[in-house]
Amino acid sequence: MREDSLISEAIETMEVPWEEGARLINECTYLFATDVRETEELTLGLTIVEAKTQAPILNTEDTGPVAQLRIGGRPIEEDETCRLFQLLFDRNHMISYTVLNESYGKYPEPPEAFTGKLFRVFSHSHLLEFTERTTYASGGHPGLLLHFEIACLNHVIDVICTAPPKIAVGKRITST
Repeated sequence: MREDSLISEAIETMEVPWEEGARLINECTYLFATDVRETEELTLGLTIVEAKTQAPILNTEDTGPVAQLRIGGRPIEEDETCRLFQLLFDRNHMISYTVLNESYGKYPEPPEAFTGKLFRVFSHSHLLEFTERTTYASGGHPGLLLHFEIACLNHVIDVICTAPPKIAVGKRITST
C-alpha cells in the first residue's frame, strides 16, 4: 500500500476527513481487523471491516455435537452491505502501536477518558502515561501526543502518534 493510495485491488474507497471516518466507524456495531501491517517502515496500515449479525443458523450438514450447538445461533460476519475502512498512520507522526487479543483487554476506567465507541480518541490514558514515562516522546517533543484506539472483535489496536490517521471508507467490489 502506498501512502498516496489507500486503495487495494478488490476494494473501492474514498478518503474522508478523519473525523468523518471516525464517526462512520462509530456507527458500526461490530468490526473485524483484517489487515494490520507496516505498509512501509514505521507507517501503520489497518484494514477494518464492518460486521453484522446474520440470520439464524437453521440447520447444518455437520453432525458433530458442536455443530448442533450452532443451530439457532446468529453469526457475526461481513456481508455485502458492510463498509470497509482503511486507516494509515504516517511514519512522520508514529510513536508506537499495540495489537491486543481482545479477550485480555480491559475496558478503560477513570481516570482514563475517551470519546467514541469503536474508534476511541483518548484525552487521558495509561498508555499515554506509559509512553511519556518510557520514551523520549512527550507533549513537547515531537508534539502533542494523541492516543487512538480501534476496538474490534478479536483485536484492540492502540496507536500513539502526533497526528490523526488518514481514513478511507468504501466497500469490497463484487463482480457479477
